[in-house]
Amino acid sequence: MIKVHVPGTSANLCIGYDCLGLAVDLYNHFTFEKSETLQITGCDPQFQNEENLVVVAFKYVCQKINKPFPSFHLHIDSQIPVSSGLGSSASCLVAGILAANAWYQAKLDTQTLVTLATELEGHPDNVAPAILGQASISFEYEGKIISTILSCENWHGLVMMPPYQVNTKKARKVLPKTIEHKQAALQVAHAITFMQALQSGDEKKLVASCQDFLHEPYRRKLIPEFDFIHSYCFQKQFPMWISGSGPTMMAISIHFENIVQLNQWMKKTYPEISCHIVTIDQKGAIVDYE
Repeated sequence: MIKVHVPGTSANLCIGYDCLGLAVDLYNHFTFEKSETLQITGCDPQFQNEENLVVVAFKYVCQKINKPFPSFHLHIDSQIPVSSGLGSSASCLVAGILAANAWYQAKLDTQTLVTLATELEGHPDNVAPAILGQASISFEYEGKIISTILSCENWHGLVMMPPYQVNTKKARKVLPKTIEHKQAALQVAHAITFMQALQSGDEKKLVASCQDFLHEPYRRKLIPEFDFIHSYCFQKQFPMWISGSGPTMMAISIHFENIVQLNQWMKKTYPEISCHIVTIDQKGAIVDYE
């Protein structure tokens, strides 16, 4: 039996569009057991077939390492909400890749695992931190994904999940094809400052650097509650952003009491929005054998 535990992720991290992501301590758990036929349990019946992303990823690795696709019983125990902006799809792809690697003891290195996951996902900002843990910055170079882990200070976070979904394709359609040179320069400055502040625990610099020009100004209109929550967070000096393409939002603070305060305010102001206090996952995906 192989068990794979994959953390949820917050992609983009405000200023790291398609390249910067953070792992959080919400997990999907996947169990693989030998079986005469493919069986999938623990998820919606519409995903209990070979189109399941876990199976797709498992098959993809089998093709890459020239091994046959085996039959197994896959059981999924989910904590990460589907289509919420917390990397649920990425967790499935990562689970399938790591399980296939473990099943055949292929001993694929981490860079290869991240590259394979990115080939399936399209972008590394969710899959890289899901595999590596903490925060990571990733880009493609000569056909491989280069990832750098950002060792983070002890940040506390609040994940805020509205009771609706934002279509990822629609979220990409609202983005501009170009931005001004001045904005591009500011984006780079903010991104570098953000990463340094995330590692050092400098909350003031993190707040100052949370100004994006690539996606948040356009996607915020898809989340009706965003502007008011954003205004409140920045008034309180809490760094806050859209997680992935939304509608989930995330705020973090180096001070736990700030997150507790924000959680209380959210319960009073937006009781329909589901909130979870989280911390940064340190280890990334884990494979267990039983």
